[in-house]
Amino acid sequence: MEGKVELVEKFGMKKLEENNYEDNYRVRVTKLPDGRFAIFVLLGNVMKATTNLWAKKIKKVDVTKENGYAFDGEFMRINKGKLYSTEIILNKGEVAVAVVQDGSWKNPGQHIKIFVALEDGIYTVSSGWETKADKIQTIHLVAEILNFLNSNK
Repeated sequence: MEGKVELVEKFGMKKLEENNYEDNYRVRVTKLPDGRFAIFVLLGNVMKATTNLWAKKIKKVDVTKENGYAFDGEFMRINKGKLYSTEIILNKGEVAVAVVQDGSWKNPGQHIKIFVALEDGIYTVSSGWETKADKIQTIHLVAEILNFLNSNK
């Protein structure tokens, strides 16, 4: 893909190594035989999060909205239990987001992980998802990433 280095540098993305757990054992990427990537994401303990935990494959973004409804796309199935998890399958050039719990029992919270599938693997960056300002900033970030990908096809 043209502009991969520019994309990674511009948005501060990190490549996730295949078949290794990353981000304190919360994310694992596997390359499938058909060239797609499977991303296992441990979303966390819903009791510690301050909003719902979810994941979505993104097709487009409506920057006029100020919450998760800004992301148009397919919701991923959530495996519920003591800890929530999901598996996201991405083709090259696709983007997904996942709201992940962080913090402690005293200071619960969450952030959003943005996943981008490129030729050589999955790249990710995290962004805030607690305050209204965090959400607006993240929505614009995801829109920028999608616009960048679409302009470099």
